[in-house]
Amino acid sequence: MIDSTRFGSITIDGKTYDSDVVVTWEGRVKEARTEVRHEIGESDFLKLLFERSDIVVIGTGQYGDMKVSEDVRKFAKDKKVRLVVKPTPEAINRFNIFVGNGKRVVAYMHVTC
Repeated sequence: MIDSTRFGSITIDGKTYDSDVVVTWEGRVKEARTEVRHEIGESDFLKLLFERSDIVVIGTGQYGDMKVSEDVRKFAKDKKVRLVVKPTPEAINRFNIFVGNGKRVVAYMHVTC
């Protein structure tokens, strides 16, 4: 479960990360970067799908300024992948609810903007 976030960091299971992260329902955490700064593009999204999840949650930053490309939104819709895009504090809540309900979910959490 994800504990909290503040500008520039995220805390997961008591450990604080000072970068964007990918988190899985199994509790795996990897530091992450997008190919284009402050935007989730199709290649970034495809990496998330390798986690074999039912749901992808994208935290778009503390103020929700990170972009999710239209290609990603269309790709998710075409492939029937449930995509949840929210500012990171809200995305954390959604991720934790999904995990608590036993869902296979993966999240990309942006920790700035």
